[in-house]
Amino acid sequence: MAAQALTVVPERDIPRMVSFGGACVGCDLSGRQLSGARFQGADFSESILIGADLRDASLRGADFSRSDLSSSDLTGADITGADFEGARLREVRLDSAWIRGASFSGSDLEGASLKGVVFSGVDLRGARNLRQEQLDAACAQGAVKLPKGMILRACAGGASPR
Repeated sequence: MAAQALTVVPERDIPRMVSFGGACVGCDLSGRQLSGARFQGADFSESILIGADLRDASLRGADFSRSDLSSSDLTGADITGADFEGARLREVRLDSAWIRGASFSGSDLEGASLKGVVFSGVDLRGARNLRQEQLDAACAQGAVKLPKGMILRACAGGASPR
């Protein structure tokens, strides 16, 4: 990302500020402890969250388009309807996340960990650097669109593989 002026927000204020639809566009939240936060419909577009701890966070309808979440931990996150279009998700940890109806068009998933991820209603055809080995650790509940030649197994009994 090009150099730009970024907003600095005190860590204690971030969950309060963006819970249920706030905005933190262009923020630099690298390395922040945000586990368990509720970012319902929040706008983090063009933000930097490198190495952020978002474990068990609720990211329902949040906008992370064109953001850099490289090396962040989203283990157990609820990623329903979130927008990661053009986002950098290199080496991100999405283990045991629920990913439903999220957009990954143009996102970079190089080295992303998808262990135990449940995908549902997701279109991954436009994702870059996604490898079959990553998908082998995840499963699908319902329709998931994949890049040509890739497969995703159905979740056993319709339940999470966790």
